Amino acid sequence: MNEEKQIKPFFTLLITVVVMILLAGIMAIFPKDGIQVGSATIDFPTFNEFFAQKSTTADSLADIQKDLSELFDSTVVVSEIDSTLIRHRLDSLSKYRKSIQLADNAKPALHRFFDALDNAKNKKVRIMHYGDSQIEADRITSVLRNELQTKFGGYGSGLFDVIQVAPKMSVNIEFSENWKRFPGFGRKDSTVTHNKYGPLMAFSRYTDIPSSIVIPDSVQHNAWITLKKPRASYSKTKTYHLLKILLSNSYKPVHYDIVADGTILKSGTISANTPFQVLTANFANTPEEISIMFSGADSPDIYGISLEGNNGVVVDNIPLRGSSGTIFTKQNKTLLSNSFANLSPNLIIMEFGGNVVPYVKDEKGCEDFGRWFKSQIYFMKKLNPNAAFIVIGPGDMSIKEGTEFVTYPHLEGVRDALKEAAISSGCMFWDMYEVMGGKNSMPTWVNAEPSLAASDYIHFSPKGAKKIAVEFTNKLLKMYEEYKNPTKSTEVIQETKDSTTVNEN
Repeated sequence: MNEEKQIKPFFTLLITVVVMILLAGIMAIFPKDGIQVGSATIDFPTFNEFFAQKSTTADSLADIQKDLSELFDSTVVVSEIDSTLIRHRLDSLSKYRKSIQLADNAKPALHRFFDALDNAKNKKVRIMHYGDSQIEADRITSVLRNELQTKFGGYGSGLFDVIQVAPKMSVNIEFSENWKRFPGFGRKDSTVTHNKYGPLMAFSRYTDIPSSIVIPDSVQHNAWITLKKPRASYSKTKTYHLLKILLSNSYKPVHYDIVADGTILKSGTISANTPFQVLTANFANTPEEISIMFSGADSPDIYGISLEGNNGVVVDNIPLRGSSGTIFTKQNKTLLSNSFANLSPNLIIMEFGGNVVPYVKDEKGCEDFGRWFKSQIYFMKKLNPNAAFIVIGPGDMSIKEGTEFVTYPHLEGVRDALKEAAISSGCMFWDMYEVMGGKNSMPTWVNAEPSLAASDYIHFSPKGAKKIAVEFTNKLLKMYEEYKNPTKSTEVIQETKDSTTVNEN
């Protein structure tokens, strides 16, 4: 027994050495880019990845030097600056980067928006929130909507498609099987020969796109849409007093009925050759169910349906999955102009950049994107001269390098290009990347308990989307309070009763 105890450590050491030699051999010969097996890639760490110690000292020093160059005059000797002063200045810079940034030329439009909020009891205030898939299902937008409707008044979910790529929590819609959605971006339907897609950048219809202007009356088509109170939504969203249907109609007259809780509120005919029309119906009390029925030889193009109040705040959630935000100038200007004239937005939010980040290869690509996006801003501002604009940059996004998830190489370049485009064109800019924590912050959100981001290291989880929405809403309301009451401190929103308050630090 004693001999066995003396020999056993030797064998343990021998096995350990053999295993280490085998691992070293694999590290030496394993391809750096891994081995592709079908759609999966098998990776193995290199010597540097396995043994090297992580260090962010160089990056941190570079960041501090950059910050100091922005904060202090070049004649100041850094060594003579008190460390407390440096820390205060750096904290101030960090706080500024997480605020809604703007130049003086953006303030008049912002102040018009704030003044409109003060008058929301007498007049409607509309916010249109455009974005990519980060805002799908009414994520982020719903929190902003609820807080503003609670504070300033307002009802309903705002504008939405008949067919939604991702169902919204604020909308409960059913429709007949013959409806089809035609998007004006991404992979378009080849049968659409025009660019009249409307304010949601997509339209829906219940018949195919006509191949000829001659449509026989022998075949009549019927279609229906049913709207019910949303089951899982904020209380203000479940109340509404006005229905709006934005549409156009080309070749054949179409009959319609609008029914609320079994009572016909409105019937009529949509004439042929109608370039733009808005059907409306008012309700003294919110119906449990609204039915919209169409019949005719052809279908109108439905650009969107809106449920809202007769006054107060309305916030539209407009997700454009896969879009880089450079699609607005490709739409029919006359139709968009008519749509915006009817909707009359006071604030337009443009949240993009995430779909560009993986494909930008160099600094020039970032700059090109910034110029393209700036042209979109000018186009939208021309159609909405009285609206304020806020551009929201992408959050952190990770790509896997070896065994770790790190920020995409040119994400900060895309962010900077968006910021320059926004500020130089008289818009505001909110840096979601910095709010998340900056470089390589996404893994922290993914690994949080509960998780704040999805396992794709790109999209927020529902809790993460709510957290970022609270951050943005707090910043906007803080600016409002500072405008209305320059000496008054601002209270912040709490995510839930048992969660910590989102502060301004």
